[in-house]
Amino acid sequence: MIPVLTPSEMAAVDGAAPEPVEVLISRAGAAVARVALETLGGAYGRRVVVVAGKGNNGADGRAAAARLRRRGVRVTVFEASSAPAVLPPCDLVIDAAYGTGFRGTYDFPDVGMALVLAVDVPSGPSVDADVTVTFAALKPSLLFAANAGTVVVEDIGLDVSSARMHVVEVADVLARLPRRAPRSHKYEASVLVVAGSPGMGGAASLCSAAAMRAGAGYCRLASPGSSVVAPVEVVSVPLPSEDWSSAALDACERMKAAAIGPGLGRSPSTLADVARFVADAPVPVVVDADALSSIAELYATCGIQLSNEAAKPR
Repeated sequence: MIPVLTPSEMAAVDGAAPEPVEVLISRAGAAVARVALETLGGAYGRRVVVVAGKGNNGADGRAAAARLRRRGVRVTVFEASSAPAVLPPCDLVIDAAYGTGFRGTYDFPDVGMALVLAVDVPSGPSVDADVTVTFAALKPSLLFAANAGTVVVEDIGLDVSSARMHVVEVADVLARLPRRAPRSHKYEASVLVVAGSPGMGGAASLCSAAAMRAGAGYCRLASPGSSVVAPVEVVSVPLPSEDWSSAALDACERMKAAAIGPGLGRSPSTLADVARFVADAPVPVVVDADALSSIAELYATCGIQLSNEAAKPR
């Protein structure tokens, strides 16, 4: 997961760093220079303009400028407060004018056709960055900014373990999924889907397809009184139009989990069947939120309270 820190939290992390600020600026400048060279595709014959403010953000930009010069890039640095309205022609503009601590508005100079690399965050809405390099953690504004371009988080040695927010990546989700043994059988990851009704077959088809897409080795679709067109990989099981809970429970044979609710409708008899199925199912059951709310109301009228806190409608 990628940590997310607010400006005040980031300031606290910076203040707690064991290294002096000069070391952190040097690391940040190195990171900006590295991403700049990657964006440019090399240093030979390249021209870069840096717009640098007076804070640490500007210091990061100046440190990057020094490194780029050592690599042979022709670099021009302008102070943010006195930069021309139109920057000279170049291949890349590094926006190091203002960071997350800036309050107010700033009209960034016209960059022409140059690419833009923003340091930490773009310096206001007038900057349309192609790449943004931020340090140690994401900043909340970068999660919603339409002008940040590709966001690169660079590690500069700060401890961000105190972060209270994180962005969950695909790899984080995949790491939590159970691994199957090489010789596992399809029924070890089998799912029963009880869904659909006359005129509501789409929900059943989508739900069963989702089960297969999520990794079910076998999916059985049971639809009361409806001939749902199931996905090719899904096995259809007919259920009677009324009083179908017993047949649905029989369909749980060899299943490891069940899902119930999408497209079943909200008639009293249907809700009663859903309630009986949920109460007696021999496997874990995922219940559609709309159906769950109706079941809770049905139970309440009978003086029954759902005992599982996780199953209560929220």
